[in-house]
Amino acid sequence: MRTERIAIAYRLTFESAFHFGTGLRGGLIDRLVARNADGFLYVPGSTLKGVLRERCEQLAELFDLEATSPHVEAWREANRRDPDIVARIFGTRFLPGNVYFDDAQMLEDDQALFDTDEKERKAEFRTWQTEQRTQVAISRRTRTAQHGMLYTSEYGIRDLRFEGEIVGTLTGFPLERSERGTYSLLLLLAGLKSLERIGGSKSTGAGCVTSEVTGCSVDDKPVSPADMINCMGELEYYWLYREEATG
Repeated sequence: MRTERIAIAYRLTFESAFHFGTGLRGGLIDRLVARNADGFLYVPGSTLKGVLRERCEQLAELFDLEATSPHVEAWREANRRDPDIVARIFGTRFLPGNVYFDDAQMLEDDQALFDTDEKERKAEFRTWQTEQRTQVAISRRTRTAQHGMLYTSEYGIRDLRFEGEIVGTLTGFPLERSERGTYSLLLLLAGLKSLERIGGSKSTGAGCVTSEVTGCSVDDKPVSPADMINCMGELEYYWLYREEATG
């Protein structure tokens, strides 16, 4: 087993409107989107972590690797002798993860589109980064509109770009074809690269995104994300390493 310090830089480009809710309402808008202290939209790190875990679970299953859902019964999770590859990245209720997902902030070039030196117009400029949609809740049983369930939601506009970092320590089996890096890092990079949707209202077409890994380092030494992802085929042999380790 090998434990390494990792740092991954990524960029998200939204190809459709998107919604990261706050659970709050304002004025005539029932569902507001998340904003930072300066009033710009951002992608919450907790949201990214949840979507990324789900994608890594799907990739692990694609290679016939064990990937336990975080919603599994607690007693089963507590009795595990060895965490699976997904748990090594994201942690469990009994094994805290050591990888941290920060909030992705809007690129400065994009922020400039919604900023001005005129203090009295700053609030007006900030409104241009969002759009409003009036929607109605549909009953799954009758497949018709529910009475009294008309609401207005706020969405970030398409083509906005956000950058963030994933940092921490990862423990896993070392890759044979790479001088640095582990199977855990390989799966994390592949999951990040393959993200397609993130945020709320995905079933109605919101949150379509292109994800790009812009940088990666292991123990403060640069690693090529493309070279790492090209080792995806090695995930087929992960079970051999795990069998040897667990006996």
